[in-house]
Order: sequence, then structure tokens, then C-alpha cells
Amino acid sequence: MISNPLLETRNLTKSFRGRKIVDNLNLKVMKGDVYGFLGRNGQGKTTTIRMITGLIFPDSGDVMINGYNLKTDFKRAISQIGAIVESPTFYDYLSGHENLSLMANLVPGLNKSRIDEVLEIVRLTNRAKDKVKTYSLGMKQRLGIANALLNNPQLIILDEPTNGLDPQGMKEIKEMIVQLSSEKNITFFISSHLLHEMQQLCNRIGIINDGKLLVEGSIKELVGNPTDNSLEKLYFEATGE
Repeated sequence: MISNPLLETRNLTKSFRGRKIVDNLNLKVMKGDVYGFLGRNGQGKTTTIRMITGLIFPDSGDVMINGYNLKTDFKRAISQIGAIVESPTFYDYLSGHENLSLMANLVPGLNKSRIDEVLEIVRLTNRAKDKVKTYSLGMKQRLGIANALLNNPQLIILDEPTNGLDPQGMKEIKEMIVQLSSEKNITFFISSHLLHEMQQLCNRIGIINDGKLLVEGSIKELVGNPTDNSLEKLYFEATGE
């Protein structure tokens, strides 16, 4: 039995100033995936994510989230997801807990106990009352994931989640994604240009270049038994770089 995609884009297209940034994009993310959305900077990854999360409107095409059309059933569709688009921003002069309390006000019917739950999930309980200006970049990223978890989403969308992090910060974010995927059954859609990292983390990938999807599928099916540089080899073959 074939299950329906948790996230699907259908001929998604967006242009800016006469240039097509996303070109008839058809993605399928299945429930349980840790899906790597791969491509160099400037190839349409963030624009795609901004359309999926309703921050900008496509010129044409549709976004389906758990069967709901983002265009015609926005509230139900958007309630299924949590996201960090680009770098998470917080009020530096407030604590992590206070920042999440403000965000929680935007989630209808949310029990405030959820704030403590998500802080524990991202391992920030012991720093919850500290001002965000004292947090490392990795801690801010984890606070961003806590914010994305507030509404109990089925799908979390992360845009370049390890950008700028030191090796320890990168390790913590990757471990958290693996834990949330396996223990909480959360599906992830992660944009990145870091091929080696994504090979270690993801079970399925899509490769985008000049706004077009070149390749999509399971890493095992696409590269067989993955070796250290097998995803990199696939990427450069697909893009012709």
C-alpha cells in the first residue's frame, strides 16, 4: 500500500524581476522522512521553503500538507508544520522561556506547559531563564527548534540549520533531528548545501539547480551502498558541475 505524501509541491513556480527562481517544482516528502533538499546557495531552496510555509505566494502551483491545500485551506495546512526559515530571531534581552511564551501566544489553545516540554526536548531546561544574548549560536538554533515544536507539528522545516555552527553545535543539531525523528515520529524537510552532512542524516533527498528538481529519491536507491563521497558524486553528475 502506497501512503500519501505528508508534503507535496505540484508544479510550484515563482519568479522575481523576470527571473524564474523556482520552476515547476514537484517534491514529495513521505511521513517519517528526514528529507534533504540540496543545492547551492541561490538555487531556489529558501524561496521554495518560504512558499511552503506561506510566507510568500507562488506564481502558480500548489503546496499540499497532509492532504490540505495551503492555498484553499491555509489554517489546517499550516497547523501541521513548524519551521525555521533562515536564522531564528529572538529578543536578546528576554530569556529563552520568555521568548517561547511570546511565541506560544500565537498558537491557539496551547497549554503553557508545552513550553517546558519543548525546552526539555532541546536540552535547554537548565538555561531556560537565562537571557538569549548569553546563548551560543547552537543554543539559539536549538531554541528555534523548540519554537518550531510548540504546536506539536507532524513536519519540521529547517533552512540551513547548521550554517555558522562549530562542530559541536552541528553535532548537537544532527543528534536532535535523529532523536525527534525516531522518538517523536516527526518528519523533517532540511535544506542544505552540505552534502556530506546530509548523506549522514537523511534517508531521502531532492537536488535542485536553477529552480528545477533534478533528482529525487532514497539515498540507498540513488547511490547504492553510500560511501564518503557518493552523494557528492551524484550531486555533481546531476548538476553537471
